[in-house]
Amino acid sequence: MVTFELAIGILSASLAAVVLCWTISLVTLHIRCADAAAQVARSAARGDDAGAAEAKARAPAGATIDVAASMTSVTVTIRAQSSLGRIGPITMTGSATMPKEPT
Repeated sequence: MVTFELAIGILSASLAAVVLCWTISLVTLHIRCADAAAQVARSAARGDDAGAAEAKARAPAGATIDVAASMTSVTVTIRAQSSLGRIGPITMTGSATMPKEPT
């Protein structure tokens, strides 16, 4: 009887640990998307194309990057997906808007 309860307890704890680790990885992915979006928007608002390209390279692998420039600002949205086996994919999004700097 004790062995069965111990097996169920270990299985439950393992499942909880996996879900916790995946949740932490999703939060990290969201932070990476937001940081990369801010860096790209900042460089694009300055007119620094080389800096924007370097910042785009720092985006998570497989991410889609959308840059929308208006007369006064630059908005960057980065989307990346993550899945855990059959759970997902879950899309994490980070965006940033920066005013254009005068030239």
